[in-house]
Amino acid sequence: MATGKRPVALGIFGPGDVAPELVCDALNDQFAFGPEDSEGYFAPSEEYDLTVYLPAGGSVTSLGVHRVWEWAIRCELPYKALWDETGNDATADILGNANQPEDIVIVDDITGSLVEQLGKSENPMLLVISENEAFDTATAEVAAAALRAGIPVHDLARALLEVTWHHLPDHEPPQTPAVQADADEQGLSVVGDAPEITLTAKEAAAVTRAFARAEELLDDIGTGLASRIAETRESLIHGRSLLAPKPEKAPEDGEQPKKTRLEIFDAERNAWVPAGRGRPPKGVQKRRVPA
Repeated sequence: MATGKRPVALGIFGPGDVAPELVCDALNDQFAFGPEDSEGYFAPSEEYDLTVYLPAGGSVTSLGVHRVWEWAIRCELPYKALWDETGNDATADILGNANQPEDIVIVDDITGSLVEQLGKSENPMLLVISENEAFDTATAEVAAAALRAGIPVHDLARALLEVTWHHLPDHEPPQTPAVQADADEQGLSVVGDAPEITLTAKEAAAVTRAFARAEELLDDIGTGLASRIAETRESLIHGRSLLAPKPEKAPEDGEQPKKTRLEIFDAERNAWVPAGRGRPPKGVQKRRVPA
């Protein structure tokens, strides 16, 4: 049944662990999930309809993968487990909580099946987990396969930093359209449906250098500047929230408040204000105070 929401197929792969706060904050902001209720569940997204694909196997179900599964449970999302019939403690949780038997897909090659399933889905996205801003061999191979299939890749450990070929130095990007030499070897012709354009060897070299420099500039901007904007903005807003007036009423030492309300930090007013009805704005800081 159509929901009017944008469907998204979300895959995850990578070793190591990721802080649960990072997983929830990054993915809730990215996919517009609402605030947490008293039982720890997040209000549903009004914009996206997600299905999560999880690798289930003794060598691939890492703590980081388990964190994404925990987030999916708290968002009450459907998920598919790609299982190679091996397991560990984290795998047991994922398999044991599948809603339907068909949600567990037995495969021989988890990595290949993950990319294949995402490639057949509408609006796919692959999350990978780096360690010390680097990828192990298996994760780099999965990321490269996804990029070749036209699937966007983002590093969850670095708050959804977009992964490009610049981050995968041991892998080659797909080849550009073929370029063939003229019969007299004095120029180059681009093969394609567009009208034929012939360049001299010197002109072709100049064009190649220009493309290479442009790509290097984009990579430098993406890794050296753009990836730090969101982090810096969050730090500034967090600092201003700490300077804002504290709640007028606070519980006594050892006393738990019986009723609380949700407040959000208004950066323009430099003050905490009641959240009101509906989902708080994306990325806003939230806190609960005595009602």
